[in-house]
Amino acid sequence: MKTQSRIGAATAAFLGYTAVMLAIEQRLGETGGPGIVAFELAGDAERASDMMARWGSRGQRLARLSLRLDFGYMLSYGALAALLVDRARRRRRHPRVLPLLVAVAVIGDAVEGVSLLRVLDGRDIGQNARRARTAASIKFALLGVSLVYAAVGNAGVRRAAVPSQFA
Repeated sequence: MKTQSRIGAATAAFLGYTAVMLAIEQRLGETGGPGIVAFELAGDAERASDMMARWGSRGQRLARLSLRLDFGYMLSYGALAALLVDRARRRRRHPRVLPLLVAVAVIGDAVEGVSLLRVLDGRDIGQNARRARTAASIKFALLGVSLVYAAVGNAGVRRAAVPSQFA
């Protein structure tokens, strides 16, 4: 499969997953509590416990669903981001290792997800909230760097199907 086709398939998977995750996020917001990103960054037992209390049992079920589905979501955004980074890397003739930044971000997301599921289960809330915040911070930083690299590195990429006078 050509790179452009793989990017198209990864984009479709990412957009479909994003729609599902946003629908859950909207329902989570209807509980009166914070969104899932705020929970990812809570960082201590007091904040995490306060968020769970504000969500109530319905919000906690939605948060748990969101976190479980996030394991698939991280694969969809991870595949797309890695493909975009790799395309930019090849265009710029940079080292092959660069897409691994995205892999480390996805691993960070997985650590965060497991930690937050443990928080929701009431297990070592403080320790798991701190671990989740650290992993989320690493994830966001690496994804940010990766996406900026991909945007800059892919600037000016033309599709073969678009005549040059329209590109």
